[in-house]
Amino acid sequence: MRSVGLLQREIEKAGIATVSISNQPEVAEKVCLPRACFIQYPFARILGMVGDRPGQRRVCDDMCGLLVEARGPNSYVHLPYEWPEPPEKTQWEPLTPAPMHVLRAQGKAPKGFAHYRDEERPDLV
Repeated sequence: MRSVGLLQREIEKAGIATVSISNQPEVAEKVCLPRACFIQYPFARILGMVGDRPGQRRVCDDMCGLLVEARGPNSYVHLPYEWPEPPEKTQWEPLTPAPMHVLRAQGKAPKGFAHYRDEERPDLV
């Protein structure tokens, strides 16, 4: 997410407004994304359920709407959608850890990532 914020700020310096979507508002605000829509959808399905084109389109339309309505950077909106599956049946995180965790476990993490910790899954090395 940090790199997204850095990239967005550079694009904004060129005069182009940007917007991101995230299911982690606290992280997005911490890295100062210029504009972001927050939604409580699982990772890897942040726009909606597979095959739900109308639902995905609504999310994208709301993101574009933030570009139009935002008064400037540091504009955030929580989208009103709820994931259709019950929380106890929803797989919120991928079962397989991100490749970075594997590289760190092998001692091959790129510079700057050797000490990074996943705040939600501290048990991952």
